[in-house]
Amino acid sequence: MKTAVVTGASGFIGKALTEHLLENGYRVFAVGRDLTKLDSIRQENLTGIAADFSAYGQLHERIPCADIFFHLAWDGAYGEKTVDYRVQLENARYACEALVQAAAIGCKKFVLAGTVAELEILEHIDENVCHPRGTCIYGAAKLTAEMMCKTLAAQKGIGFNCGLFANIIGPGDYSRRSTNSILHQFLQGQAPKLVKGDGLNDWLYIKDAVRLIRAMGEQGVDGKTYYIGHTDLWPLRKIVERARDVVAPDLPLVFGAVPDAFLTDYSYISTTALYEDTGCRAEYSFDEAIRQTAAWVNTLRF
Repeated sequence: MKTAVVTGASGFIGKALTEHLLENGYRVFAVGRDLTKLDSIRQENLTGIAADFSAYGQLHERIPCADIFFHLAWDGAYGEKTVDYRVQLENARYACEALVQAAAIGCKKFVLAGTVAELEILEHIDENVCHPRGTCIYGAAKLTAEMMCKTLAAQKGIGFNCGLFANIIGPGDYSRRSTNSILHQFLQGQAPKLVKGDGLNDWLYIKDAVRLIRAMGEQGVDGKTYYIGHTDLWPLRKIVERARDVVAPDLPLVFGAVPDAFLTDYSYISTTALYEDTGCRAEYSFDEAIRQTAAWVNTLRF
C-alpha cells in the first residue's frame, strides 16, 4: 500500500487530495491545524496529525514512513496576508522544514504546492526595472520556497516536483477569491465589475486538480515544475461568459469596468508537460464544474 503525507489537509485542496488518495488505495497521514474538518472522511487508512508550523520539526517522530510528501500548507494564500512579508517568509521557511522532515521520514518524493502567481515574478525578473504589485510578496515567497526546496531535495537525495496551481474551484472552498465572488454575484443577479478579460486565465475544478497533483507525485519527472491546470487555456472573458451562461444566462456583462492589474504570461510554463510526462490531464466538464461550484457558493454566507 502506498503511503502519503498531506500537510494543509484541513484546507480546501488538502482535504480534497486526502480524500482522493484514500479512494485510490493510499494510507494517508493528514497534517493540519483543525482536524475536525476531516470528520466526514475518517477511515481506517487515515491518520490525523494535529500540528501547526511550530510542530513541523517533530513530524519525523510521528510519521513512521511514507512514499510521497505533499506539502500544501500555506498561511495567507489570499486576502491581506498575501502582502505581509513576515507571514510569507515564514511560509517559505516551513516549506523547507517540511522537506527536511520528508527526507527524515524516508519519502521518495516531495511535492510542493506552488502557484501560477510565480510566473509574474519570473516576468518581473526578466524586466529588471519593474513595479510589482503587493501580492508579488506572496508569489515571490512561493518561488523562493520552490528554489530552496529544490536545492535541499538535491542535497538530501529525495525526488522533487512543484506544481503551479491555476485558480481551483469547487465545493469546499470557503474563500472570497474572485472565482467565488463572481459566481456569488451571478447567483444574486448582479453583474460584477470586470476587467477587459483578453488575457489568458484558467478555472480548474477540484476533482481534476487532485488527479493532476497525484499524477505529478507518482510519475512526475524529478526536479520538474508542472502547471496544474488545463492544457488549453481560454481568455478570462470566455471563462466568465461561459460561467454566466450556466448560472445566470440573462445577465448582461460589461467588460473593462476596472483595469487589468496584471496579465499572466503563460509562456514561462508548459501547460502540456504534465500530460506529456504522465498521461493525465483535466477532463471534467467546465459547465458541470460551474454548476457544482455555484451550488456550493450558494450555501456560503458572503
